[in-house]
Amino acid sequence: PLMLESPGKSAPEIAREENLIQESDEDAIMVFVEEALAAYPEKVQEYRNGKKGVIGLFMGEVMKRSKGKADPRKANALLREKLEK
Repeated sequence: PLMLESPGKSAPEIAREENLIQESDEDAIMVFVEEALAAYPEKVQEYRNGKKGVIGLFMGEVMKRSKGKADPRKANALLREKLEK
């Protein structure tokens, strides 16, 4: 619908204006990952003690903090990388 309303604009232009572009920059996602881990230090310890299911909590936090824009695959990989250290 937005393309029909703005025939002179390209799809990427409209996507940028409407903030519809997924965040795939690892450095930007890492900020959200670190914030999520810092918010739940006890859950970080639970993960490291074998309770791997808490990764869902962290993914939810990353997505919330990024307003749903973080690339889920990259966010998950970065979370696991940080949690395994």
